[in-house]
Order: sequence, then C-alpha cells, then structure tokens
Amino acid sequence: MSKNKKHSIWILLILTAYFPLVASGCSGKSNTAPTGLSESAVIEINGEAISREKYIKALKALKQRYRLENSRDFSPDQLLWLKSDVTNEIILDVLFQQEVAKNSIKISDEELKRNLQQMMNDYQEDSFQRYLEIENISLQEWQNKLKNNLLIKSLINKVVNSKVSISDSETQEYFKAHPEEFQTKERIRALHIMVETEEEARNILKKMASGKKDFSHLAQEHSLGPEGVKGGDLGYFESGNMPEEFDDIFKLNVNETSAIIRSPYGFHIFKVIDKKNHRKMSFDESRKLIYNKLLQQHQEKAFQEWLKKIKDDASIKINYDILAQIE
Repeated sequence: MSKNKKHSIWILLILTAYFPLVASGCSGKSNTAPTGLSESAVIEINGEAISREKYIKALKALKQRYRLENSRDFSPDQLLWLKSDVTNEIILDVLFQQEVAKNSIKISDEELKRNLQQMMNDYQEDSFQRYLEIENISLQEWQNKLKNNLLIKSLINKVVNSKVSISDSETQEYFKAHPEEFQTKERIRALHIMVETEEEARNILKKMASGKKDFSHLAQEHSLGPEGVKGGDLGYFESGNMPEEFDDIFKLNVNETSAIIRSPYGFHIFKVIDKKNHRKMSFDESRKLIYNKLLQQHQEKAFQEWLKKIKDDASIKINYDILAQIE
C-alpha cells in the first residue's frame, strides 16, 4: 500500500471516529474523489467547493495558532489531528455561512463599526497591531472574521435562542428540587489596612490601642489599599472570595480586630464591623439566577439539536487523496 493511501485511510478513520460531521455524506472511498467532486476541490459542502489553496491557507492559520510554523515542528500523527481540526472547522464555518444566507441574516454597517471599535478599544496602545502581526492576518481579514462571527451570533439568536422560553412553573420546580443551590454563605463587612512592613503594622496597632485614632482614620492615613480613602471599608464579602491568608478573619467577632496577617501583597490588619449568617434564599431572590441557568441549558440543548439537523441534512464530500498530499 502506498504512503499516500495509508495516510488517507488514517485521515478517514480519524474523521469518522472523532468528527461524525465530516464523515456524514461522504462516499466512504479513500482512494478516489467522491462522485461529483471536482478533482481540484478538497471538500464540497452542499455543492460549495473548498479548493486546495483555501484548505492550505486554513491549515497554515491553524498551525500558526498552535505556534507550529513548519513540518519539523510536529509529527505525522499531529499533522493528522491538525487536518481533522481544520476540516471540521471549515465544514462548520461553511454550514453556518449557508444558514446565514438562507435566513437572510444581515448586520448594518453601523453595528459592525460599533463592534469593531469596541474590540479595538480593548487593546492598549500598539498591542492590537502586534496581535495582527502575531496572527499573521491583515486588518481586513480580522474585520471579515468579526463580521462573520456577528452574523453567526445573529443567526443563532434568530433560529435557536428566540424560540426558547422558560416558564415560571419551571423556575419554581427547579427551586424546590435544588434547595442546596439557593443558600447565601456567611458574609462579613470589614475594614482593612495594608502596609509594606510588619513594623508599620505594629505601630498602627499601638495607635489603635492608645485610643487616639480609630481604625478608619488610620486606614485613611496609612493604608496602601484602594479602599483606604473610604476608611478601609471593603463592604460585604463571602468566605472564599478573598485570598486564603485572610480566612481567619471570618472567626472574628463584630468589632474585633485581627492580628497582623502577612501575604504576598504586604502586611494586613482587619476589623469586622458586621456579620450576616448564612441563610436560605427566597424564591424571589433566586428567580433570576434560576431563569438564567435554565435559559442557558435550554438554549444549549436547542443549539445542539439544530446543529445536528443541519449536519445530518448536509451533503459533504471529501477528496481524501488530495487531503493526504497536503502538509
């Protein structure tokens, strides 16, 4: 058996085992192009051909994403997995684009411009340009990808998410069936002082003990924490929301001050000024949490069912001979 034939059979096995989408609609032959598939096309999805050049470009982009620049960077097995990934990505992308067209999904120039600007604003100084250079894509290519993602998001909202609803009875049933999920943890409200050295922290405790200045004034004068200007007030927080070095402050009574605590950030003193014990949440308090959770679950299920349908309905052909030759 030739090297290319062995290679193409392995690709077929991998795609069939791990990417059922890719295998569906295929002829099952690994040594010839499927009937009706152009000799120059690698894949055809519902009549839309993916050329060798386009496939190689997508494979190169995936290699770059994994920081694998040339064939010496990965083994033959890794190349097979990369091909499986890129084949699946291409098919999904084409199927989504076809569904976008079928459902007449569009976005306005204003919406695209707003999203482009918002994403670019997330980058500091020249970091956006460096990102483009690292990814080896042009600004236009990046904009096209963003537009495609926005179209797909709008598509899913229209054909999937908009058809999902959660009734009040569902949220009530979930609340009754999962009481353990709807309990507040113990919360405390504490004042906080952070300084650089243990000596500073000791001097602050001495000033507190003298009664000349209270905790809040000392926090305003000495604390390096951002809450220092507010007298060190951290507000309410639950156990587990702070670094583990601070776990013992939950053992303090109201109006009790901690010993000096050392952390990677400095030296700390806390004073607990209020405590709220853990309790069961009411249905009204839990309603929004339950609704959002059930909505996400139902939308994910609906999306998977919709995705399976467009996969099952698709005609997908793969030329395994050409695929085996691509490196």
